[in-house]
Amino acid sequence: MTNYTIQVLNQSRSEKSYALFMQTPQVVANGGAPQVYTNAWATFGAVTNGGFDRITFDESTYAYWSEPPAGPMLSGGVMPVNPETRDTVAFSGGSPTGFVTVTSPGTAQAGSFSIVTSTDFTPANGYLLGVAGVSNSPIPTPSATFEALPNEIYNITPVNKFYVAEGSYTPGQVIDVAAAGATAAIDFSGRPQTTATIVQQPDGSFSLTYE
Repeated sequence: MTNYTIQVLNQSRSEKSYALFMQTPQVVANGGAPQVYTNAWATFGAVTNGGFDRITFDESTYAYWSEPPAGPMLSGGVMPVNPETRDTVAFSGGSPTGFVTVTSPGTAQAGSFSIVTSTDFTPANGYLLGVAGVSNSPIPTPSATFEALPNEIYNITPVNKFYVAEGSYTPGQVIDVAAAGATAAIDFSGRPQTTATIVQQPDGSFSLTYE
C-alpha cells in the first residue's frame, strides 16, 4: 500500500493554522442523496512563519459512525473497508450500537463501499455515518459525514483528492467549504510522486509542488 505525504510551509510572515480536508465522496441511498458534510480530516496548528508541518498516511479507508456530536464526549466507531472489493457493512442503532458485520467482497457499486442500516433506531437518535481515515491520531478521523436514516443502503464512493485551507479547526470539525477562502488542491491520481508540498506566500496564496 502506497504512503503519501502532504506538508505545508508557512511563508506568510505571520503564524497560521491550516486544515486538510478531502473532496466530498459521492453518497447515494434508497431515499436519494443525503446532505454530506465535509470534516477537517487533519489539522496543522500554530505554524510559525518559516515553519512547516506534515502528515504521512496510506490509502486505508474506514466506514465511520458516531452519536450526535454534542456535549463533552463523543462515542462512535469505525470498520476497515476496501472499495476495490465493494465491501458492505451492517450498522445497528440498537444496543449495542455500531457496525456489526462486514461482507467482503460485498455488493456496493464499483470503487465504493456500502453501509446498510437496521430498523432499530429513528432519525431522532441523530447518528452520523461517513468515511474516515488515519491522520494525526491512531483513531481514524472522519473526512465526510451524513445523518443516518433507518432501513437504508448507503453507497459511498471516496474521492482521493485533498485540499488545504487556512483556519483553526479541530480534527473532525465540519468545515464550511464555501467560506474557507483560498485553498490548495492536491491530487495524487496518475502521478508517480507521493509527496506534495504546499507553500503559503506572503499574499496569502498557495503554491504546490510534487516530488
